[in-house]
Parts: sequence; structure tokens; C-alpha cells
Amino acid sequence: MSRLLPTFLAAFALSAAAQTPTAQPEFTSLKAAFVPGDKTIFYDDFTDMTPDSPPPHFKVRGASPELKASGDLRQLTLTGRGSLFPNITALPKNFTLEIELKADCPGRCILNVILSSGTKQILHFTNTAMKSSGDQVVSLRAPYSELGRKRGNLSWDAPVKLALWYQDNRLRTFIDGEKWLDFNQVEMPAINAVEFTSDFYGANQSIGLRSVRFAESTPDFSQVIMSGRYSTNGILFDTNSDRIKPESAPVLQSIAKGLEATPALKVRIEGHTDSTGNAAANLDLSKRRAEAVKLVLAAQFKIDAARMTTAGLGATKPVETNDTPQGRARNRRVDFVKQ
Repeated sequence: MSRLLPTFLAAFALSAAAQTPTAQPEFTSLKAAFVPGDKTIFYDDFTDMTPDSPPPHFKVRGASPELKASGDLRQLTLTGRGSLFPNITALPKNFTLEIELKADCPGRCILNVILSSGTKQILHFTNTAMKSSGDQVVSLRAPYSELGRKRGNLSWDAPVKLALWYQDNRLRTFIDGEKWLDFNQVEMPAINAVEFTSDFYGANQSIGLRSVRFAESTPDFSQVIMSGRYSTNGILFDTNSDRIKPESAPVLQSIAKGLEATPALKVRIEGHTDSTGNAAANLDLSKRRAEAVKLVLAAQFKIDAARMTTAGLGATKPVETNDTPQGRARNRRVDFVKQ
């Protein structure tokens, strides 16, 4: 009997730990600067790319990029002058762009994003990496007009997140969530082509793309939920965890605001995953993620918990194929269903 006691206590401790809610960041006090687009239009983290093959979701011209891998991490590494054209046929009127990159640039490296309408270049979003600083320039073309530029101290020892947000003729740029540039009354025609160009000044330099995401700007929760369902890719979690990432704050704040404005509204919060990994584990993870969203809305935003139920559906309700990074990104989502 005594030999069974340690085993019982260990099992009890594991069970209790599993039932303890995960500690979440404070979302109400976080500054909501950059709001990631809600509906993913294009996403690539190069996880379906194999060595010695071209990136399947980009057209390549000029110097060929190289895939580098370390464990689960994939990086498309650029070392020469060239162009990458993501397989995008159109961008919505309001959109966001997010790029995670790792630059190794003791000299000077340039990553330029060119947005075009038909055959006419409309806008250049130029990012320059140097040893311990960064430089951003945004300019319109035809006719040329520089909207503005900024240079600041920046460490490239770790990956950096670049972002561009175009919303109602206002254009903002960000580095690691901090706003760098902000312009209004920027009118652009419909964008139907995107090009990434790379250039290098100095030897043995590289730009490593970790992920690229275009998305349609976040819609108003209050309006969308009245049609029955609000689906978001903007509530992000740590890998294989129900801990919500701090950058989810803007989306959570907008949802909480919508729930406060309609006190009679009740919702079911559904967690969804992609199909990577074990189905049973994904089902459990989706349940815990849905519950985590409910707990944050109740504890931090004071939304009545009785108005919210939760469900975890794992990978059973995909909205897109799980065979591509973009499809998997869209399937990892949280849905709010009007009750």
C-alpha cells in the first residue's frame, strides 16, 4: 500500500496541474498599436518547402534563395540581388502585411516591398538593415513622392517583425510593434501584384525570411457577430499551449468592446486547430484555448462568464486545406458564434 502512495500522489499532482488555468498576459493595459489583419489572405512560413527546391508560393527571379532549417524552424535566406513574387492576385482595400526576418548585415541590406496596380508600381515600403540600426522609407510612385522615412537604433541579433497597415487611406509602419511612420490621405488604387526585392552592399550578408503574412484588416466585431459568426485568426497562442500571445490584445479588446455594447448577446467560443500532430491532443488543445479566451474576457474585461460557453473542435472543421502553410494558418482560429 505504501509503495502505491507516491504513484498516487504524482498522478494527483499532474491532474491538478492540468486543471490549473494557464497564467495569461495582461491584455487590458497593453497598448494596441498595430492591429494584425483578421482574415489571412497569404501566409508562408516555408514549412512545406524542401531543400534544393524553389519556394512553392513565390515566383523567383534573380539570385536564388536558399532554405535553411533548424528543428521546426524554416528560413528562406536571401544572399543576392533578386525578386520574390508571392502568389497574390489581389489585396483588399484595407490590409496588413507582417514579415518576420533575421538579418545578418554588418554592411547594408535592403528588403523592399513593391505594391503594384496592373503594370504600374504604386508604393515602395523599403527596409534597410545595418549593423546596429534600421531605416524605413515609404514612397509613392508615378509620380514619385516620398511620404517619409525614419532611422533608429535596432538590434538584429534576434528576428525582427516588420509590419505595414493600410486602413481607410491611412498608412502606418511598425517594427516589433512600435510605430515608426504614420501617414493619412494616402489614396491607392486596387493592388493586384506584390514584389519583394533584396539588395546587399558588402560581402557575406543575408536576409532570412521566417514568415510572410498578408491579411484583410480586422472587421468590426459588433457588426459581424450579428450575422451569426465572427471568425478570427488574430488571437494567437504559444505553440502547443493555451497561453495567449500579448500581440492578441487589439483583437481581444475589440471583441470585449463589442460584447460590452450588446449586453444581451450570448456567444459560444470555439477553438480550432490545424491537423498537425495527434488528433486527440489537438482536440484537447482547442478546448483549453477556447476556455482561455473566455477566462481572459471574464477576468480582465469583466464580461459576464454566463454569457459565454466554450467548445473545442480540434481539426474537425477546417476552412481551408491543411496541406499548405496558408491553409494551416487559416484553420488555427477562434470562432464566436451567436447564441
